[in-house]
Amino acid sequence: MQAKPAVVRYPEADSTNSLALELGRQGAPHGTVVVAARQTGGRGRAGRGFVSPPGGLYMSVILRPDLALGYLRLVTLAAGVACSVVLEKHGISPLLKWPNDLYCGRKKLGGILTETAPWSAAQAGVPFVVVGIGLNVNSLPADFPPPLPDLVTSLSEITHRRHDLDLLRREIVRQLDYLVSGLEHNTEALFSLWRQRDFLLGRNISWQDENGLVVHGTGAGLLPDGSYRLRTPEGLIHPILAGVLKVHPGRLTG
Repeated sequence: MQAKPAVVRYPEADSTNSLALELGRQGAPHGTVVVAARQTGGRGRAGRGFVSPPGGLYMSVILRPDLALGYLRLVTLAAGVACSVVLEKHGISPLLKWPNDLYCGRKKLGGILTETAPWSAAQAGVPFVVVGIGLNVNSLPADFPPPLPDLVTSLSEITHRRHDLDLLRREIVRQLDYLVSGLEHNTEALFSLWRQRDFLLGRNISWQDENGLVVHGTGAGLLPDGSYRLRTPEGLIHPILAGVLKVHPGRLTG
C-alpha cells in the first residue's frame, strides 16, 4: 500500500527545504509537506538567505511529477502562479518577479526555491522535486532586521487582518499540484497565467550573468521555453536562464 502524504510540522527549522530533501531521499510520497513556524537558515536562490520571522508561511512540498526533465525548471513558475492565484482569493493581487519572487507594489511578499534530487539512473530521471515557499503572511515589516522593513510587505499589512496559515497552505499545495500535473500537456496555459502577473514587464531592469557581465534594458516577458527576455535600448533581446535580475527606478517602454 502506498504511503499517504503527511504534513510534518516543526516549531523551528534551519530550512524546510533541507528537511524535505532528506525526507524525499527516505521515500516520502508525493505531496508530503514540511512546515516550520520560523526558519533560522532559510535559503533563497544563489545561496542568498531568506529571513523567516514568526508569522510567515514557510513550507516545502515534495513532488514526484511524471515530467520530462526539460519541464522540471517550469515548476518554479507554477509555484509562483499557485501562490498568486490563492492570495488573490484573500484580498491581494501579487505580481511575479522572474523566476521566483512575489511582489506587491515595489515590496517583496515572498519567494520560492525549487531544488531537485540528484539524477537517478535507476529511475531514468529525477526522482523528486522540493518546492520551498516562504510567504510573509502575519508577520509585519517591523519583524524583519534592517534594511528589510523598507523592502518587504505582508498579507496582514496589506489586508489589515490576520490569516489562517493552514488554510493558505492547503490551498497553495492543491493549486500547485494541479498546475504541475498539467505542465507537460498544457504549458501555454501556465505561461498565460504567469504573463498576466509579470512584475518586470516594461520596467527598467538589469541582468548580471554568472561571469559578472551586466546588461541594462527593459523587461520583455517570457520566452516560449520559460526563460525571461531583456530588451536593450538598441532593441537586442537577451534570453535569461540564470543570473540576477534587478529592478531600477523609472519605467521604460519598448
